[in-house]
Amino acid sequence: MDIIGLILSLIGAIVIFLFGLSPMISESGAVRLIAEQVDEGEINRAKKYKVISRVGLILLIVGFVFQLLRAICD
Repeated sequence: MDIIGLILSLIGAIVIFLFGLSPMISESGAVRLIAEQVDEGEINRAKKYKVISRVGLILLIVGFVFQLLRAICD
């Protein structure tokens, strides 16, 4: 269980690093140069990044739980 927990934690950390919501992505879809235009692609991209970063966080938590269970069982 300890190895599984470490692997899940590592994958979760990498996912959060790669897909954590960047300040360069506008959640509202506003384009920086044109304030009145909304970019639907940017909104979808922000939603995708938010979901993937949450999956990474869940992997970190599950990895921690596996490690904790291993420590408690020993």
